[in-house]
Amino acid sequence: MLQDIEKECVDFKPNYDESMMEPVTLPSAFPFILCGNNKGIAVGMSSDIASHNFTEVAAAIKYYLYHKDCTIADLMKFIKGPDFPTGGLIRNGEELLNIYTTGRGTIEVFAHYDIQKTSNGRTALVFHDVPYGVDIDPGIKAPLQKLVRDEGFTCFEHYECNKVGPKNFDITITLAKNADVASSLNILFKKTGLKKSININQTFIVDGNPKVLSLKDMIATWVDYRSNIIKRIAQRDYDRTNHKLTITIGLQKCMSNIDRVIEIVRNAASSAEAKQLLIKEFELTDEQASAVLEIKLARLSHLEVEELNKDKENLEAQLAKLNKTITDEMERYKQIEASLDSIKKVIGEDKRLTEIQYHKPIEEVADSMSAIKREWLVHSDGIHGLSDDGKPVIQDNLLGVAFAYDPKDIYIWSSGGEIGTIDAMSGTSEGGITVKEDGLDKIVTITKNGSIKVSLVSDYKLKTKEKAMRLKDDDKMIGTFFCNDNSTILLLDDTAHLLRLKVKDLNVAGKATSGLKCGLTNLVAAALSNSDGDTLFMMNTDGKAKYTSVKDFPIGSRGNKGVMVNEGVMTMFVMNSSRQFLYVLPQSGKPLTIAADKISLKGKTAVGATLTNRKVKKVL
Repeated sequence: MLQDIEKECVDFKPNYDESMMEPVTLPSAFPFILCGNNKGIAVGMSSDIASHNFTEVAAAIKYYLYHKDCTIADLMKFIKGPDFPTGGLIRNGEELLNIYTTGRGTIEVFAHYDIQKTSNGRTALVFHDVPYGVDIDPGIKAPLQKLVRDEGFTCFEHYECNKVGPKNFDITITLAKNADVASSLNILFKKTGLKKSININQTFIVDGNPKVLSLKDMIATWVDYRSNIIKRIAQRDYDRTNHKLTITIGLQKCMSNIDRVIEIVRNAASSAEAKQLLIKEFELTDEQASAVLEIKLARLSHLEVEELNKDKENLEAQLAKLNKTITDEMERYKQIEASLDSIKKVIGEDKRLTEIQYHKPIEEVADSMSAIKREWLVHSDGIHGLSDDGKPVIQDNLLGVAFAYDPKDIYIWSSGGEIGTIDAMSGTSEGGITVKEDGLDKIVTITKNGSIKVSLVSDYKLKTKEKAMRLKDDDKMIGTFFCNDNSTILLLDDTAHLLRLKVKDLNVAGKATSGLKCGLTNLVAAALSNSDGDTLFMMNTDGKAKYTSVKDFPIGSRGNKGVMVNEGVMTMFVMNSSRQFLYVLPQSGKPLTIAADKISLKGKTAVGATLTNRKVKKVL
């Protein structure tokens, strides 16, 4: 990381108290951008970079150097996926292509385990590693004790952790007699750190600006950066070598009459006069004359023409080599390749520690049209445009923005309580959209008068359109979401109170029922969150907008009044981390497209900054 930092190859700036200079970046011959776990948080943005296996990364980089038109699927033939120092098993490997394409996503990491029999005939689950970032005591031992002590699970009888070798360990959990193995494993993976969802958010600062990079972008960015480092080192060495050559040529000129040189220096009234006389006498440059004057007389008298000629040839050869490095990109690529090979020799065996499980081959995933989550702009009369070209086309009848693999996973709901496919719900003007994904087995519906209902997805046909909730005459639906027990619902009323509820705390009801009342009435907005790391977009009636972290809002119960937020909030929704734009529908005039990174992250009671001076009808 620090190699060659003394060679003026990176920029320096004053440190915090300006007592010394510090590097802005490091030379980084080692591709830490790809190999190192890194987590950061700043105002309005965060970053979660997963580690990768160096041998795989080096192979992918070397392939990219000579195949710049390669696809991300091509690069994944070398980089199989994240490789964590604590091992683990990634079970949703088919998600990696989408993650490496969009720069964001979630992987599910499980501990490796064996099922063994103890000496007394009991069944033991032996776990050989843990997901990255899980500490054994708080992440596994404490939750396990809570399961037995507080939640009444009697299937776990004994726990121990034994050291196996210098770095590894085994966690052995002995099951009670007649305990069901599959059920016990399911409980452990659900309730302890033996399974962990790891978010990946490949946000980097590139040329001073935050950017979400794909896997190919990460490789290309590092290669370009490293190539520039090599170029800067070569330029610095070129300048120094050229200086030496200039001096050598000057000395060669003086060797024709050393006695005359000595005479000029001896008889000159000053060093400045001596310099001018030498320049005139031997046709020297100012630089050459200064160098002659600085050489000791003893050394000058012993210089040999042959030695100077040899030095000149060597210096010219060095300059030619350095100039090739400066001007020829492929020459720099060869040096990058050689550097990676030398690092590999130092690292030695680099065995992959994290196993990746695919339900279907990556080639099959890559060939699928629905392999990548894309942003779909859903209007009341269907999907009009995609924003993946960077220039989204929106119209005044925009219903919502969805991130999905395929438009058939997107459903429209109406304020009248119906839900259906995009085609079946065409013409819906009051309502919104929701996306169905694997693992989302419930539907939550919310009304303006504060009724909430959770029902099972299996109760719905979802082939055309059907009733999602029974409504009273003075009520209307303001939110419908596909979800699961890990999700939380956020409800906002017109008195600036926000209530956050866990889906699993709400009873499941039939799809034709009207739901149960919550502690809030006159709801103005509803949102669904899947993790504490989600970001909520909020905007007031006066057009002031902000982001607020979902974790700022505590979990409440259905009868609570929630917590105060800033007054006048009219819109809120969970901001998908892959989104680049917000779409503003004004009360009059053309719709607006605003960059998502223009909004700042603020606390739950803070007032945001003005999003637009125009009166806003809707923000999506």
